[in-house]
Amino acid sequence: MAAGVVADTSFLITLADPKRQHHKSARQYWRHFTENAIPLFLPTIVVSEFYIKQEIPPDVLRACVVLPFNWDDAVKAARIDFSKQERTDGQRDALKDDVKIMAQAIVKDAAWIITDDSQSLYKLALALRDSGASGVQPIKLEDGFDKSLFEPTRQRDLPYSQE
Repeated sequence: MAAGVVADTSFLITLADPKRQHHKSARQYWRHFTENAIPLFLPTIVVSEFYIKQEIPPDVLRACVVLPFNWDDAVKAARIDFSKQERTDGQRDALKDDVKIMAQAIVKDAAWIITDDSQSLYKLALALRDSGASGVQPIKLEDGFDKSLFEPTRQRDLPYSQE
């Protein structure tokens, strides 16, 4: 049974920076994961990208399960074949990392992957899911916090009105 969420670099950046547009959503998801004991997987690829600008805060690191990039991940990434994937901004290296992170999510049998990158990683995750190559549900921060993503029925609450 799938469990846990894989954190993308853009999620960590948004979580760490209160000035980012979707910081509030990132905080809400973080709180939800920690309060509900949902494993938060941190790929070493994400660590290497994040560390370019800053260190991962110790409290964040303690709450995560670090995922080294291993043999099975490499084989899955090769089978995804990043050369066939489309990235609209033309950054080939970033696409290679996105494919590797998705491969780890698939191999780990993660239930979700969370990102603030709606233009590439999110689209890649959707394409893989739609094709049947992945069961990982992508979450993008720009949609805001949605608790229904974690409910078995995916049932959303009805809007409350005091009329």
